[in-house]
Amino acid sequence: MTDRKMWKTGLSFGMLTEEKLEKAAIAGLDLVEISGIDDPANWEKVPEWEAKTGVKVWSFHLPFCWKRHPFADPTADNEEDWKESLDRYVPCIEGCGKAGIKHMVIHPSREPFKDEEREKYMNLAIKRLKILSDICKENGCVLCVEDLPRTCLGRDSDEMLRFMETNPDLRICFDVNHLLREDHVEFIQKVGKYIVTTHISDYDFVDERHLFPMQGQINWRKLQSALELVDFKGPFLYETMSMGHVWADVKKNHEYLKNL
Repeated sequence: MTDRKMWKTGLSFGMLTEEKLEKAAIAGLDLVEISGIDDPANWEKVPEWEAKTGVKVWSFHLPFCWKRHPFADPTADNEEDWKESLDRYVPCIEGCGKAGIKHMVIHPSREPFKDEEREKYMNLAIKRLKILSDICKENGCVLCVEDLPRTCLGRDSDEMLRFMETNPDLRICFDVNHLLREDHVEFIQKVGKYIVTTHISDYDFVDERHLFPMQGQINWRKLQSALELVDFKGPFLYETMSMGHVWADVKKNHEYLKNL
């Protein structure tokens, strides 16, 4: 059993620069998640930036399908779209290998899916995640599948367990504001041993909202207790909309949650 007071504090943002790591250090953050780097030539500079600032680049959020984001999808229907997806995933993974970034977070699908389509796309996602996890392994990284809301794949513990049990190299990024079909405690009890990282935000249980913790309806005391019981050792990595908050508020908020 772990102690929530030992969990490190992190923040997910977009493009990595040395200046942003310096800003994270000033805000009191221990680590960050990124989704890009200002210049591919800087991948090998990341360890130097980490040593200088004391802030670890913990994870990389791989590209995904959402609004105007470039196409990247493990459930791409045809080989041309899958090749386009690989062309976006692989350079990120290889760059992270050079930088020593160990956790690759991935959305297992796009949406929407009809109920009668789920089995087809689950099988396709399992096949494609295996390909990507092998590439991650070659680059010294682990692929972390994020639970998703609504009709996306990975919307409950049963689907997440199916991913994990068909590929022992996979792990879970637990996005706490994506559960719409299952209680947090139930989800953690079922898949907790696979959870190595998080996306922390709050919501209303109607849809994802990415609110700052304590602005929604999550019972943070119960959620944290459940994570302690499954021996979770990863960070509380905030993925929130700003809504007037500054980076230093993340550390303050996490300290408050730890003491609930």
